[in-house]
Order: sequence, then C-alpha cells, then structure tokens
Amino acid sequence: MHTNRKHKQSIQILIIPDDKDEPKTFSIPVKRLKFYKFLAAVLVLHILVGIFAYYEYFKTYAKNKELLTINSQLEESNKKIYRLASKVKGLESSQTKIRTALGLGNLNVQYQTPATENSSRSVMPSVVPALLQPRQDNKSRPEETIRDRIGFLKRSKSVVHNLERSMPTYLPVEGVLTQDYEGTSLSPKGKHHGIDIAGKKGLLVKAAADGIVIFAGWTIDLGNLVIIYHGNGFFTYYGHNQEILLSRNAAVKKGDPIALLGNSGHSTAPHLHFEIWRDGMPLDPKDYLLAFSDLKSSGS
Repeated sequence: MHTNRKHKQSIQILIIPDDKDEPKTFSIPVKRLKFYKFLAAVLVLHILVGIFAYYEYFKTYAKNKELLTINSQLEESNKKIYRLASKVKGLESSQTKIRTALGLGNLNVQYQTPATENSSRSVMPSVVPALLQPRQDNKSRPEETIRDRIGFLKRSKSVVHNLERSMPTYLPVEGVLTQDYEGTSLSPKGKHHGIDIAGKKGLLVKAAADGIVIFAGWTIDLGNLVIIYHGNGFFTYYGHNQEILLSRNAAVKKGDPIALLGNSGHSTAPHLHFEIWRDGMPLDPKDYLLAFSDLKSSGS
C-alpha cells in the first residue's frame, strides 16, 4: 500500500562563486524564513522607535537648553531691575530735595505734560499778552566791561534734568549774563521779564525742557522768537535768534537744538533773551536754571 509522505517546504539558495570552486547550496525551511521575516520586522520597528526616541530626546534637550538660557537672561534682568529700582529710589529722594529747594513741594501725580494735558484748554490767552508785551532795555550793551556784567552761566550735569523733563531747568546757552530779571508785574513798562545771555553768534540754543513749539517766527521786539509750551502752565521764550531750527507744533526734548544765537529784532549784539512764564505770570529764570548750573561771579 502506497502512503503519501509530507515534504518539507524549503527555499533553495544556490551560490556560484566566480572562481572554479564548487557551487554551494543552502536550504532554508519556509517556517524558519517566516521567523526571520518576523525578526527582521521587529528589528526594523526597534530601529524606527529608537530613531524617534533619539529625535525627541535631542529636541527636548535643545528646548531645555534654550529654557536654561532664557532663565539665565531673566535672572540677569531681575538683577538689573533691582539695581534700577534702587537707583530710582535714590533719585526720588533727590527729587524731593530738589523740589523742596525750588519751593515746589511734593510732586503731584496729576502733573500734566504737553502730550497729556487736555487739548481743549487754550494756552494762547496766557501767551498773547506776554508776546505783545514790549521788552524795555533788553539789548546786550557792548560798551559794558566784564566787571559790569553779572556773571558767566555754565550748564551742569545735574540729575534734575532727567527727573523733571517738563520743568525748564536746562540752560539754553552758555555765556555771559548781561542783564538780569527785573520784577514780576506785567504792567510796569520798564520791567525786564527775562535774562539776557551774551555769546558767540551762531551758538546752538537748546530747549530748557520737553515741550511743544507753539510759536516760531518773527516779532518786532525779540526778532526771531521761539515759544515752547511745557505743560502745567509753563512757557519758555527764546528771543533774538539768528535762525530758528524748527517750526510750530514741533515736539522737542530737553536739550534739543531749537535755534542759533543771534541779534535779530531790537538788539545790538548777539545774545539770547530767555524768559519763563507760568499761568500768565513771568518767573525769574535763575530760580530754575541757577539751582543746577554754575554761576561764576565776576568778582570771584
């Protein structure tokens, strides 16, 4: 009786070398081949998972490194903030002393600047009377000797210029103070509502404080005149300029050039006629300028 025998299924691999060696044959059972395929699939899967894991690791590492850098920068910024806070505290203390010295009292938190003040408030009523008011004897007299003059004004580097940006404390031009402020009333004809500072023609005249130019043009008395509004009722006048460097409505910062020193208008020698007004009344500029500038007396 004939019986059927089961043949094992296998794959024959024939290797024929290039030289004269005998060919070699390998037989791989199909079942084992399936196992090798499974093993290869598992190996490929592990390689892919490994590549993904390494990618995520390096991605996380790079992110952590970036976060560490940012954290270091934040710590350094915090240190700077603490140092600045300490400086601000010191400046606030200095500010209180400065305002007390000027008789201004404590700083009002509602202090208004030209940028924040209500635009509906008309500033011209306070300016026009002062603009039309004749200035008497505001010429720089060349026949005077240095002994007859009041002194030499020189700018200082006081921190008040940064603390009070809208207060006119910055000396517009360095030079000889040839005529002083006289009186506070608008009515007497002989009053001199500002100071005259003589200097070399063409010197830069600079803004005494932050503000807005509300007038930049010609007047019979003060020639080329610039008027700046600083907010909180403050105005400054810069007269007898050779040339005006900016136009009306221009915003200026304290220390910005606004004109060139000259002798236009009723003037016989190059000088700056400088006035400070507040709420329609003239103020002595020395009360603001000389508290923070060096005034060398002619007698010293």
